[in-house]
Amino acid sequence: MVKSILFSSFILFCATIIEASILSNINFLLVVPDLVLICTIYFSLLNGKTIGETTGFISGLFLDFITGMPLGFNCLYRTVICYVTGIFSSTVIITGIFIPVVSVGIATIVKTILVKFVSILFPNTGLFVFGLISPQFLFEFIENIILAPFLFRFLGFFKSYLAIKTTQDKVSNV
Repeated sequence: MVKSILFSSFILFCATIIEASILSNINFLLVVPDLVLICTIYFSLLNGKTIGETTGFISGLFLDFITGMPLGFNCLYRTVICYVTGIFSSTVIITGIFIPVVSVGIATIVKTILVKFVSILFPNTGLFVFGLISPQFLFEFIENIILAPFLFRFLGFFKSYLAIKTTQDKVSNV
């Protein structure tokens, strides 16, 4: 379990650096895709709610420190999202295209709603929170669901380091 959390934390730190320093400086991107959210959703679906909430909290800490947000802002809603996602870890198959797209799409919607509510607790941050019916949300939503299957596939290469226990993937007879 410790090995999984440490390796997940390293991947989350790298994703945070890529998201905050490289992707945020690309001019033609209206909104930066949330690579950290996609990674934490993968970790939650792979290992369950305990690892999900832990990696969600760690990813929130990384984002809070690197982006300069008040401590706990990102931790709060990412912990909730990853805990709830981890509940479904035993019932879904994370390989393929459908589950990554649907799970990351739902998580992006929930993230936008929770950021709206959490920003009420941090009124003096100067944070611009966009709504569900905005070009920024739609652009981030599309970016996230397009990147989700590719990032899930990439993280699948490190499954032996990320998984708490080794399990065989469920194979459907179609």
